[in-house]
Amino acid sequence: MRYQHKHQTCTFLTLLFACYSLLASMQVVAEADPRSLKHPVIGYWESRVPESGCLETYWFKEDGSAVLTSGDEQLEEHYDVTPQPDAQGFFKLNHRVTLSNKAADCTQQRAEIGSEQTSFLLFKPDGSSFIVCDNDDPSLESCFGPVELKNNASRGLP
Repeated sequence: MRYQHKHQTCTFLTLLFACYSLLASMQVVAEADPRSLKHPVIGYWESRVPESGCLETYWFKEDGSAVLTSGDEQLEEHYDVTPQPDAQGFFKLNHRVTLSNKAADCTQQRAEIGSEQTSFLLFKPDGSSFIVCDNDDPSLESCFGPVELKNNASRGLP
Protein backbone atom coordinates (compact mmCIF):
# COMPACT_ATOMS: atom_id res chain seq x y z
CA MET A 1 0.00 0.00 0.00
CA ARG A 2 2.79 2.40 0.92
CA TYR A 3 4.59 1.62 -2.36
CA GLN A 4 1.42 2.38 -4.33
CA HIS A 5 0.99 5.77 -2.62
CA LYS A 6 4.65 6.66 -3.24
CA HIS A 7 4.33 5.60 -6.89
CA GLN A 8 1.15 7.73 -7.35
CA THR A 9 2.85 10.75 -5.78
CA CYS A 10 5.89 10.33 -8.04
CA THR A 11 3.67 9.99 -11.14
CA PHE A 12 1.65 13.06 -10.14
CA LEU A 13 4.81 15.15 -9.62
CA THR A 14 6.23 13.99 -12.94
CA LEU A 15 3.02 14.99 -14.76
CA LEU A 16 2.91 18.31 -12.91
CA PHE A 17 6.50 19.07 -13.89
CA ALA A 18 5.83 18.10 -17.53
CA CYS A 19 2.78 20.41 -17.67
CA TYR A 20 4.73 23.26 -16.10
CA SER A 21 7.58 22.79 -18.60
CA LEU A 22 5.14 22.77 -21.51
CA LEU A 23 3.40 25.95 -20.33
CA ALA A 24 6.71 27.71 -19.70
CA SER A 25 7.96 26.87 -23.19
CA MET A 26 4.68 28.13 -24.70
CA GLN A 27 5.10 31.47 -22.85
CA VAL A 28 8.64 31.90 -24.22
CA VAL A 29 7.39 31.27 -27.76
CA ALA A 30 4.50 33.73 -27.29
CA GLU A 31 6.86 36.47 -26.11
CA ALA A 32 9.39 35.83 -28.87
CA ASP A 33 6.94 35.62 -31.76
CA PRO A 34 4.51 38.52 -32.33
CA ARG A 35 2.47 36.33 -34.70
CA SER A 36 1.38 34.08 -31.84
CA LEU A 37 -1.49 36.40 -30.94
CA LYS A 38 -5.06 36.06 -32.19
CA HIS A 39 -4.23 38.31 -35.17
CA PRO A 40 -0.90 39.79 -36.29
CA VAL A 41 -2.27 43.37 -36.17
CA ILE A 42 -2.97 43.19 -32.41
CA GLY A 43 -0.42 45.27 -30.52
CA TYR A 44 1.22 48.67 -30.25
CA TRP A 45 2.91 49.96 -33.42
CA GLU A 46 4.90 53.09 -34.35
CA SER A 47 5.94 54.80 -37.55
CA ARG A 48 7.68 58.07 -38.40
CA VAL A 49 6.77 60.17 -41.42
CA PRO A 50 10.03 60.26 -43.44
CA GLU A 51 9.84 63.92 -44.51
CA SER A 52 9.14 65.37 -41.06
CA GLY A 53 10.01 62.66 -38.52
CA CYS A 54 6.49 63.11 -37.11
CA LEU A 55 5.47 60.15 -34.91
CA GLU A 56 2.37 58.07 -35.59
CA THR A 57 1.22 55.37 -33.17
CA TYR A 58 -1.33 52.61 -33.59
CA TRP A 59 -2.68 50.49 -30.75
CA PHE A 60 -4.91 47.73 -32.12
CA LYS A 61 -6.77 45.96 -29.33
CA GLU A 62 -8.29 42.47 -29.46
CA ASP A 63 -11.82 43.84 -28.97
CA GLY A 64 -11.81 45.62 -32.36
CA SER A 65 -11.02 49.07 -30.99
CA ALA A 66 -7.91 51.07 -31.80
CA VAL A 67 -6.23 54.20 -30.46
CA LEU A 68 -4.21 56.20 -32.98
CA THR A 69 -2.06 59.29 -32.73
CA SER A 70 -0.51 61.30 -35.54
CA GLY A 71 1.16 64.58 -34.66
CA ASP A 72 -1.33 66.39 -32.41
CA GLU A 73 -4.27 64.25 -33.54
CA GLN A 74 -5.67 61.58 -31.23
CA LEU A 75 -8.28 59.17 -32.52
CA GLU A 76 -10.26 56.21 -31.33
CA GLU A 77 -11.51 53.84 -34.01
CA HIS A 78 -13.45 50.65 -34.48
CA TYR A 79 -11.83 48.25 -36.93
CA ASP A 80 -12.22 44.87 -38.52
CA VAL A 81 -9.53 43.03 -40.39
CA THR A 82 -9.60 39.90 -42.51
CA PRO A 83 -8.44 36.81 -40.59
CA GLN A 84 -6.19 35.68 -43.44
CA PRO A 85 -4.24 37.58 -46.12
CA ASP A 86 -5.42 37.64 -49.74
CA ALA A 87 -3.52 36.00 -52.62
CA GLN A 88 -1.02 38.91 -52.69
CA GLY A 89 -0.40 38.62 -48.93
CA PHE A 90 -2.45 41.67 -47.84
CA PHE A 91 -4.83 41.86 -44.88
CA LYS A 92 -7.82 44.13 -45.55
CA LEU A 93 -8.41 46.58 -42.69
CA ASN A 94 -11.66 48.57 -42.47
CA HIS A 95 -11.69 51.27 -39.82
CA ARG A 96 -14.09 53.99 -38.68
CA VAL A 97 -13.31 57.00 -36.47
CA THR A 98 -15.43 56.95 -33.29
CA LEU A 99 -13.71 59.75 -31.33
CA SER A 100 -11.38 62.59 -32.34
CA ASN A 101 -9.73 65.53 -30.63
CA LYS A 102 -10.03 67.31 -34.05
CA ALA A 103 -6.35 68.32 -34.03
CA ALA A 104 -4.13 68.15 -37.12
CA ASP A 105 -2.27 64.95 -37.95
CA CYS A 106 1.29 64.65 -39.31
CA THR A 107 0.10 65.79 -42.76
CA GLN A 108 -1.98 68.69 -41.33
CA GLN A 109 -5.26 66.90 -42.05
CA ARG A 110 -8.09 66.30 -39.58
CA ALA A 111 -10.22 63.16 -39.32
CA GLU A 112 -13.97 63.50 -38.92
CA ILE A 113 -15.96 61.33 -36.51
CA GLY A 114 -17.73 58.66 -38.54
CA SER A 115 -15.25 58.77 -41.43
CA GLU A 116 -14.33 55.34 -42.77
CA GLN A 117 -11.27 54.07 -44.55
CA THR A 118 -10.05 50.81 -46.02
CA SER A 119 -6.35 50.01 -45.92
CA PHE A 120 -4.32 46.99 -46.93
CA LEU A 121 -1.57 45.73 -44.62
CA LEU A 122 1.41 43.70 -45.77
CA PHE A 123 3.42 42.17 -42.91
CA LYS A 124 7.06 41.14 -42.88
CA PRO A 125 7.27 37.35 -42.55
CA ASP A 126 8.43 37.62 -38.92
CA GLY A 127 5.50 39.91 -38.00
CA SER A 128 7.77 42.71 -36.70
CA SER A 129 6.46 45.38 -39.08
CA PHE A 130 3.99 46.07 -41.88
CA ILE A 131 3.39 48.57 -44.64
CA VAL A 132 0.03 50.26 -45.20
CA CYS A 133 -1.36 50.55 -48.73
CA ASP A 134 -4.42 52.14 -50.35
CA ASN A 135 -4.98 48.95 -52.37
CA ASP A 136 -3.60 45.44 -52.69
CA ASP A 137 -1.58 46.22 -55.83
CA PRO A 138 1.69 44.20 -55.66
CA SER A 139 3.59 47.20 -57.13
CA LEU A 140 3.31 48.82 -53.65
CA GLU A 141 3.12 52.30 -55.23
CA SER A 142 0.36 53.47 -52.85
CA CYS A 143 2.06 52.36 -49.61
CA PHE A 144 3.81 53.89 -46.63
CA GLY A 145 5.76 52.44 -43.76
CA PRO A 146 7.23 50.48 -42.24
CA VAL A 147 5.02 50.51 -39.16
CA GLU A 148 7.03 48.71 -36.49
CA LEU A 149 5.79 46.53 -33.65
CA LYS A 150 6.81 47.95 -30.27
CA ASN A 151 4.99 45.32 -28.22
CA ASN A 152 2.10 42.90 -28.38
CA ALA A 153 -0.64 41.91 -25.99
CA SER A 154 1.61 39.57 -24.01
CA ARG A 155 3.65 42.58 -22.82
CA GLY A 156 2.66 45.91 -21.26
CA LEU A 157 2.75 49.25 -23.02
CA PRO A 158 6.04 51.20 -22.88
